[in-house]
Amino acid sequence: MGCSLDAVDQQILYQLQQDSRTPVTAIADELNVSDNTVRNRIAKLEERGVIEGYSIQINYDHADIPHHYLFICSARINERERLATKAEDVPGVLEVMTVMTGAGNVHIRAAAAGKAEITHIAQQLDEIGLAVEKEHLIWTCSTQPFILFSMDAPEQSSKSQ
Repeated sequence: MGCSLDAVDQQILYQLQQDSRTPVTAIADELNVSDNTVRNRIAKLEERGVIEGYSIQINYDHADIPHHYLFICSARINERERLATKAEDVPGVLEVMTVMTGAGNVHIRAAAAGKAEITHIAQQLDEIGLAVEKEHLIWTCSTQPFILFSMDAPEQSSKSQ
């Protein structure tokens, strides 16, 4: 279920997306609110399911894990969510994303130390019922905060015709 976010909530989310380790005091200083306001807002955002968790970005090459792959898989629409959930249990799987399309509707990011381990991940995905359509070696992977949560966000034009 959706919920309305005010400017303070959006700014807290923006700051946490930039670096989830940002101290509450630094966020409070940036937003010109109290530490307790930030702590309470974060707790409420977690309770409401807006914040689902915190993560870090890992450079797998620097961690000596050279095989960082994106698997594009297909699942029948009525099986998509169940199979995606099963894929999360495959060792080496890092992220599972479902998309609204017929073919290639389950995207899986995985990492392993060797080719044999990546092949084993692909085989396990196949065994649970996902059809592996494509395998891509990931060269780089990065994330960034959602710009519209920023105080510096560009004005959105509303196109209603």
